Amino acid sequence: MEPTTFILWRTLRLIAVLSYTGISKFKDRIIKTGLLSIGFLIISNVSFADCKVELEERLKDDLNLTYQQFDQTYDAGFRLLEKSGCHAEAAILIKRFISHNNSKESSLTWHLAQMEGLAGDYQQAVFHAKKVLDPDEEVSGSKMYWNDFVLGNIAFWNKDKAKLKQHIANIEKGQSFKPNQINLNYLNQLLKHFDLSYKQALSM
Repeated sequence: MEPTTFILWRTLRLIAVLSYTGISKFKDRIIKTGLLSIGFLIISNVSFADCKVELEERLKDDLNLTYQQFDQTYDAGFRLLEKSGCHAEAAILIKRFISHNNSKESSLTWHLAQMEGLAGDYQQAVFHAKKVLDPDEEVSGSKMYWNDFVLGNIAFWNKDKAKLKQHIANIEKGQSFKPNQINLNYLNQLLKHFDLSYKQALSM
């Protein structure tokens, strides 16, 4: 992969940010920033044992971080495990944080789904991703095709190429809106490398 292409995909893979009050407010935030963060992937040679050790270290202090520190800071919380390639452990940490704090923020659930997908646990990724679908999207008048993006990820995890193509086609209708264009690129990457794992598809 060329350096410029790698940098582009690193940008496209910044983790999605959903607000405390839900997906509709998240969409407003995206409109203001003009950028949808959708999850970056760093390939690491860290060993299984190293990931376990790092998780234990994170569990000592990270459960008492604020939501902003744990979920919205790129050098703290679960993101440190993600950066090390410890996606299964990042998922465990997010679940423990949610339980410890009785957290309701939608972004935590979406990031949990992403980490589970990167770890290869597609069944759990689908389960948690469904929880961040916006039931009011069609009547809200939003320009953002959030549900199609989430459902496109779910289609990949379910290995349903027809549905993935369908959700890509839906987002294409609104690709003049920058967040949709970014999500479209993301799902097209999954489609292009459909026969690979989620982690592999996003690292190509």
